[in-house]
Formats: sequence, structure tokens, C-alpha cells
Amino acid sequence: MMGMIPLLIIVIIVIGILVFSTRTRNKMVHKKGKFSYSQRVYWLLSGYVVILLICLILNAVQPVKIMDGLKKVNTADLERESLNLYDAAVEGSINQEGSKFLRKKWNFNYQGQQLNLAVIQDENIDAMVVVEKKNNNDGKIEAEFYQTRSSYNGMDITELANLPGMELAGDQLTLLNPKRSEIKFSQFGNTFNIKQFTGEPSLFSEHHSEFSGGQRIIYLRIPKDLELNYPENLNLQFVE
Repeated sequence: MMGMIPLLIIVIIVIGILVFSTRTRNKMVHKKGKFSYSQRVYWLLSGYVVILLICLILNAVQPVKIMDGLKKVNTADLERESLNLYDAAVEGSINQEGSKFLRKKWNFNYQGQQLNLAVIQDENIDAMVVVEKKNNNDGKIEAEFYQTRSSYNGMDITELANLPGMELAGDQLTLLNPKRSEIKFSQFGNTFNIKQFTGEPSLFSEHHSEFSGGQRIIYLRIPKDLELNYPENLNLQFVE
């Protein structure tokens, strides 16, 4: 209902301009060979009325601003989720506290005494790695990927992101970054003629975008006596 108020105001203004233009036209004094001042005013106002009517039609058929299939989210809630997941990971309670953010799991049989954690061509892994040592030597490496919700301009885009990979070859466990996601957004907005009545920012106003990537954690559980080697630039932390 509130969205109709600016349109009603514009309709009233348009009607007023039409009435004024009609009266002005009736009072025009014609001068041979050129338009009189009243004629110029009439055509100027009539042209503007036509533009307003076109803008009203465009505004009525404009697509809905919220993208279909994407939910609205609160940034404060996302920040709280990220902090809670981090705390749960470093405290070793991620199974209970972060189960709803589990996105992927791996299991490897491994009997070696040392394990080299590696990345491809020294690239930075877009996730924090947390390592928990088990209470026994069961010969198994368990890996899990957790991710809290991410957003763009208040829309949940978590499901649009690709997942990381992991490969075990010999004594080396390689972490693989997810494939890059290319996301394109289109935004429809009112024309200047509508914005001057609704109070929306103009075309030349500064536009701000807000992105929240969420917390991304690769959680490893390794045998008790397994020695882990990893590159210095890897964001890795052991369970406290």
C-alpha cells in the first residue's frame, strides 16, 4: 500500500499539468511564422506529461527487486554464525555446534608415520584448516568442510559457491581450492522521473554493495601419533 502512494501523487500531478496545459492552450495568442510563448509552454508541459506516463508504465511492469529463489538474510546473524563456528572448531566441538554447516566429507585410510599437507603451486587456500588429533592410531584420516552462510546485498548466495577438493597421494594430502564461481546480478531501478517523487537515489549517486563470505573451515581428524607437516602460509590451527 505504501508503494502506491508515490504513484498516486504522480497521477495527481499529471492530471494537474494536463488541466493547466489545456487552459493555457485555450488562451494562446498565435503569432504568424513562429510559436508564441504560451505555445512553447504548452508543448513543453505536454512532452513532460508523456514522459511521466511512460515512466509510470515502466514502473508498473518493472521486475520484482528480490531475486527469485534467493532468501533475505541479516548480516548480524551471519557474523554471529561465523564466530560460533570458529569457536566450536578450535574447541573440538564442531560436530555438535556446527553440524548444520557441514557441506562435504572425506575419509582416507593411511598407515604412514608422517603426512605432508600441501596446496597446488603455493596458492592460498580460501579456508581455515583446523586439526584435531584422535586418542588412538586407527589408521584413518577424516576430513570435513564447514561453511556458514554467505550473502551479497542481503541475499543468501551460499548455495551458489563451489566446494573445495582434497586428494591423497602417497604421503601427501593436497588441498584444492573450489572452482571460481562467476555470479552476475542485474538490478532494475526507477527512472529519474519516478525517483524525484519517491526519494530514491539518482543515477549519479554512489552505489554500495555488501558482501559477506561467511566462515569456511576444513576440519581434519588424524591419528594420535601422526606427524603433520604443512606450509607456513597455510592458515592452520590445532584444536585446543
